[in-house]
Order: sequence, then C-alpha cells, then structure tokens
Amino acid sequence: MNKPLSLSSTGLKLIAMATMFVDHVGLLFFPEEFLFRLVGRISFPIFAFLIAEGFEKTSHIWKYLYRLLAFAALSQIPYSLFMQTSGASLIRLNIFFTLAGGLLALILLRKVRAAYAALGILLIAVIAKYALFDYGIYGILAVLGSSLFLHFRSAGIAVLLGLPFLRVVATLFSSSPSLLQGYATLSVPFIMLYDGTHGRRLPRIYFYLFYPAHLLVLALIWFLIHSRYA
Repeated sequence: MNKPLSLSSTGLKLIAMATMFVDHVGLLFFPEEFLFRLVGRISFPIFAFLIAEGFEKTSHIWKYLYRLLAFAALSQIPYSLFMQTSGASLIRLNIFFTLAGGLLALILLRKVRAAYAALGILLIAVIAKYALFDYGIYGILAVLGSSLFLHFRSAGIAVLLGLPFLRVVATLFSSSPSLLQGYATLSVPFIMLYDGTHGRRLPRIYFYLFYPAHLLVLALIWFLIHSRYA
C-alpha cells in the first residue's frame, strides 16, 4: 500500500525558500516573465503557516519572537539593497517584521484577555500598514488564519483561500491594482499536506540566514552583470 503524500515542517520550509528564491530571481532578472512571480506567491503563506506551527510547538515563545526581530534587523539592509536594485519606488520593512507581528498577535490571543488582545491585534495591524511591513495587514491575517487552520481545519482552509482574494480586492482601490496575490491560493494544497512532524532536522540558522543571504547575493550578481556591460 502506498504511503499517503505528506509534508513535514522541514519540507514546507524548503518549498517556501525555493519558491521565494524563484520569485526574487524573476523580480530582479526577468521582470517581464509572469511565471516567476506566480510561483513566488506560494512562499509567504507557507512562511506564515510555519510561524503559527512554531508558536504551537515552541516552549520558548519570547525567544522565538526576539529571534525573528533580530533577523528582521539583520535583513533590512540586504532587503533594502535588493528592492532598490529591483527598481522599487518604496522600500518596506522586510518579511521578518511581518512574521514577528503575526507571532505577537498569536501571543496576545493566548496570554491576554480577549478584549485587550483584540485591541492589541488592531494596533499591530495599524503598525503593519503604516510602518510599511512587507505584505502589511494581509501578512498578519495570514499568520492568524494559519493558526485557525491548525485548530479548525475546514474554517482555516476557507480563510487561507479567502485572504488572497481580499488582498486583490483591496488593491483595486489603490493606485496600483493587481491580481497577482490571488495566486497565493496555490500554497493551500501544500499546507494541507502538513503531517504535524518536524521531518529531517537541519540547523535552524540555515533557514534564518537564507533570507538576507540570498537577497544580498542576487543584488551583488545584478551589480556585477550591469557594471560589466555598462
């Protein structure tokens, strides 16, 4: 009998990292090729899910939050350099800030009375929007929706499928409407394959360092190519 297809948290991390890398290669070197950006939409919802999963399993929740914030600070210069290289007109705060905000929202839900938790999450959402966190409010909601999936699977799937379309609708009222984020629904089948296991243990630092390191390497490659042909 064939073993059902499943994914561990390590498997999900590798998929998220690979699709993020494809997205960033496309953004920098092949901006006209839509397929790169489509594949990249798979990445963030999986990272958001892994934050919710890590929240459930860690015994050192505050260390987890401080680690995310430390790498947020470490990653900002490589992220800003990469985004400036890509031609972005507005530099945001990198994805680690968003994931840390989502984790803090989960901590409030568990540690604080409901009314105060709701106010705290609202404040986090406002900060995410106006401090220009990457993915903004959508990013915070993706972490919360992932936590719902872990406790109430059917409701969580509905939320994870619905959030990308709410993001698309929100862009329709902005100066730069886009349907791109709707493809983030492609991440849901991968999340549904999660089997609750850790999988092969790889050094945690590899996953954290990959984000700033690949951004810096891609930006340097871009500079080398363009300086050679300038």
